[in-house]
Amino acid sequence: MKRFVLLILTLLPIHIVAQTINGKVYDAETTVKGALVVNITQNIMTYTNDDGDFKIGAKLKDTLYVSSLFHTKTFIEIKDRDFNHIVIIEVKKAINELDAVLLRDEREKAFDSIKLESQINNQIKEDIKRHPYKYGVQPKGNIDFIAIAQMIGRLFKSKKPKEKPVIPITYKEFQSLFEKDQFFNNTLLTFDLNIPKAYQALFFDYCDAQEIDSKLLSKNKQVNLLEELVICSQEFQKIIAESKKAN
Repeated sequence: MKRFVLLILTLLPIHIVAQTINGKVYDAETTVKGALVVNITQNIMTYTNDDGDFKIGAKLKDTLYVSSLFHTKTFIEIKDRDFNHIVIIEVKKAINELDAVLLRDEREKAFDSIKLESQINNQIKEDIKRHPYKYGVQPKGNIDFIAIAQMIGRLFKSKKPKEKPVIPITYKEFQSLFEKDQFFNNTLLTFDLNIPKAYQALFFDYCDAQEIDSKLLSKNKQVNLLEELVICSQEFQKIIAESKKAN
């Protein structure tokens, strides 16, 4: 009987339990810092440090997804040798994506107007009166939520006519997602996206305004939605930083 058990244990795959692998992301010129690394199979994520290095849990044949703002998306499958060596991931620069970001910035600046700020200001004030639960307790440091809302107005995307109408993810859908989903949870929102609890309701409002396609709520679109939320969180952090400087 003991020999039979030993035989079964010998035949089991070596990497049944997830192990931590070490990796490095680079392009043709240098290492890539701040790149998003997601283990799609295990639903865990991390970022590369200033030297392009990362650590993440993985098992044999797991799929890693690597995304950076100025690079093409990359997928790799974990192989047996990756547990004993540093996983080297090469990404290519995406010139077209960079041009699109610059063009988007120009459009955002052109869309900024006094009239829009006044409208957003009034809308937020009215919304606070009708739905105070969405805004929670105001954080310390004399941060003006109305001033932040005005700056959010400057970053609203211009509404271009689309061939196929997009049904955007609403504030309540974002709220429900982070309350119920196993991957998009409060830990990811607070620590990975770096959105403090006091700002989360306002962050959901900001994401609502970006008109992110509700199709990304599908399970097979988790990576795409995560990428959109990372971009939104980075822009939202800039708004918070500008508001703190102004006060």
